[in-house]
Amino acid sequence: MASNLKTYRTSKGWSQAKLAEKAGISTQYIGMIETKVKFPSSDMLQKLATALKIDPSALFYNEVELETIKKGIQKDILKNFGETFCSIITNYVDEKIKDLDK
Repeated sequence: MASNLKTYRTSKGWSQAKLAEKAGISTQYIGMIETKVKFPSSDMLQKLATALKIDPSALFYNEVELETIKKGIQKDILKNFGETFCSIITNYVDEKIKDLDK
């Protein structure tokens, strides 16, 4: 959790102070979380996640799980897109055939 918090924070280019400001908590507390001195309460996790604009559960995934989840989402999107596209084309062709039959 601590390393994910730091990863999300640094990916935004934020210092601990910036995250603390956005979350409404102290910079020292952010430092204690990232160094595993403290573990945040559920309310604190929500504040951090809201500030970072992520789901609180994202703080608990390891990088491999994140990549697996992203790939699964991408695969689902592509599958749904493919099915939708095929359906649109099929309907279009069917309409054109009906027009020819008239």
